[in-house]
Amino acid sequence: MHHYGNNMRLGTPGFYGTVEDCLKEAEQIVSGRRSRIHRRVVRRLRRHTGRLWAKELGIEFIHIDPCLNHTAQLLGGKWIPIRPGTDAALATAVMREWAVTGPTDKDYVAHRTTGFDEWRDYLLGVTDGVPKTPEWQESETGVPAKDVRSLARTWGSRKTYLAAGGLGAGFGGACRTATGAQWARCMVLMMAMQGWGKPGINFGNLQLGVPMDMNFYFPGYAEAASPETSPTQAVPRTTTSGCRMC
Repeated sequence: MHHYGNNMRLGTPGFYGTVEDCLKEAEQIVSGRRSRIHRRVVRRLRRHTGRLWAKELGIEFIHIDPCLNHTAQLLGGKWIPIRPGTDAALATAVMREWAVTGPTDKDYVAHRTTGFDEWRDYLLGVTDGVPKTPEWQESETGVPAKDVRSLARTWGSRKTYLAAGGLGAGFGGACRTATGAQWARCMVLMMAMQGWGKPGINFGNLQLGVPMDMNFYFPGYAEAASPETSPTQAVPRTTTSGCRMC
């Protein structure tokens, strides 16, 4: 939450405000793992429609997934196979390329982030003597160094919408591994280096479902267990509804 600025008691956030921006402004969509159209839980939701719109508009796709998933098969684009649980290494190597070649949004980094100098030193190997080059990640991820450089160059030169994870902005395979926390941090750091929030440069999945009613009251576990509060005594409050997916 320190990086992302969002928290919900139940469910995951749906960033409906970024759909229009993506379709109007983005030049490329990078899809993270398990962003599949035909998962049985989510195949009726609207995000597949948004991706088909993006394809019709000529927005290019890059899919990073151990499997050639249904989304990649249907929409086309470039598929980068990766070993499960190694996504953070790939992301770190991409950011190292940006730190060297300089396609980052320097003004955004300078005025809207903290700690970039220390992060750059880590990427370049100043901190530990190990530069996080594309070759460094190759043996761990199985992704050829040339493909990492190509991804960094393409991503750094185009307005890119990051469809990380699965439902909304949370569920997905990459975050459910031993290195999942570092993957999540890397996704936000990558967007920050590119000027997160500028036209076409944003997060989302085109999207989880219909827009949420932010005033709808859904009782939490504490209220249900409280002897002082029954369903008929519940006082409406401003919160977010959601569903328990797992």
